[in-house]
Amino acid sequence: WERGRTPGQQPRITERIQTEEALRQRNRQLALLNQANQVLTSNLDLDQVLMAVLEEARRLLNVAAASVWLSDPKTSELTCLQAVGPQSDLVRGWRLQPGEGIAGWVAQSGEAVIVPDTGSDERHFKGVDRQIGHENPSIISVPLRVRQNVFGALQLLDDQVDRFSPADLALVEPLAASAAIAIENAQLVQMLRQRTIELEARNEELAAFAHTVAHD
Repeated sequence: WERGRTPGQQPRITERIQTEEALRQRNRQLALLNQANQVLTSNLDLDQVLMAVLEEARRLLNVAAASVWLSDPKTSELTCLQAVGPQSDLVRGWRLQPGEGIAGWVAQSGEAVIVPDTGSDERHFKGVDRQIGHENPSIISVPLRVRQNVFGALQLLDDQVDRFSPADLALVEPLAASAAIAIENAQLVQMLRQRTIELEARNEELAAFAHTVAHD
């Protein structure tokens, strides 16, 4: 043993070092979460908001892939509106029936879930894995909710079994809450823009009709 250090001190020093590193990691994650909130609240374009959500989620937990699934109000089907990670272009636009897959279960139940191994979870929809030719056995899926209305799910995936912990979920849930508000705001702006375009088109039609009537 080193001079002046008793046998019982070494484990305590190692434990202290590990605790300090865990605290530093937690502080880095909280700083990223705060940065993510600022990014989300400063944007009103839906596509940019969705990409910002996924990039911030990947940065927060350093995961292999992430996706945003939104519910169709008429059919309750879930559509993957945006995804990042391997073969994300094949995942984007994928539709799930109500309650289908982990994302469907989360959107229907309104409960977040950690899946340590999708191979042993009957809720997992394997169609996406077969399509992209790649498996992500670990999943965190969190509902997107505004005023108790669940309209989708934020899903993080990794290629390591049992990758996620309750501490990871505690970080993703506030990110999903901010993302839900940002997505709803962006959808409202998108709807207003579409209605403005429709009104302008109708006004042009009315102006043309009025001009024709006046001419006649």
